[in-house]
Amino acid sequence: MLKLKLVVLFAAFCMPLMGQNNARDIFEKAADQLLTANLELLLEIKEIASNGKFKEKQYNVLIGKSEGVEWTKTVVQQPPKLKGITIVITDYPDETGLIEIFTPANGKIRKMKATPKNMELVNSGVSIANYTSKDPSQLSLEFKGNEEFEGKLCYKLEVIDIRDLENGKTIYLIEKNTYRILKITAFDKDGSQKSITTYSDFRAIGELKGKTHPMFMVNKDLKKAKHNEIKILKINARPDLKEENFTIEPVIN
Repeated sequence: MLKLKLVVLFAAFCMPLMGQNNARDIFEKAADQLLTANLELLLEIKEIASNGKFKEKQYNVLIGKSEGVEWTKTVVQQPPKLKGITIVITDYPDETGLIEIFTPANGKIRKMKATPKNMELVNSGVSIANYTSKDPSQLSLEFKGNEEFEGKLCYKLEVIDIRDLENGKTIYLIEKNTYRILKITAFDKDGSQKSITTYSDFRAIGELKGKTHPMFMVNKDLKKAKHNEIKILKINARPDLKEENFTIEPVIN
């Protein structure tokens, strides 16, 4: 009887740990197949308001990472009146990052701290790199069972950045057969949904074995009752990227 009790106690203790380990394995398999840094994108965003009106924009984007520092450089291509506006975000591992915004109309560069509030102003939040490029060791990962999404059976994971508890949690749906992330739901710290992002049309990236990227994304901002449709028109690996590639080169139209 004592032996049976010990076995039951051991099982009760190990089951949560097994769930955490399985969740981490699933998350890492999903993240490992994505190219989230040292790449170049040409993307088109359709911003749709709650009344159905929309705006279309096109951007060139560079994403780089070196020794823990991450850079994102976004240059507006369309519409013509905004062409040349450039936003560079530098994210440091242990300090507040920097946002630089160049506007061709006046030839000036505005700088501000990369606080969460400022990041909301300049970052659409739809890049899958926003969610998967984080250090897995700094994430709390919990397996929440299985769930079907668009006819595909998925693992359901709860993910919390333990360094940023104010940002709430996210729920991932990861397809079982492919380990592709199909849906991410973000929650406020009070547990209310703030956004839902879906990913589809995954394609291989050039000659990079095992690397894919979703070519179509839909981000629904539940707080502002609007959504964005994002198409990746081109994607290329850029292992040659260096810090100097993320400097702003003013070009006044």
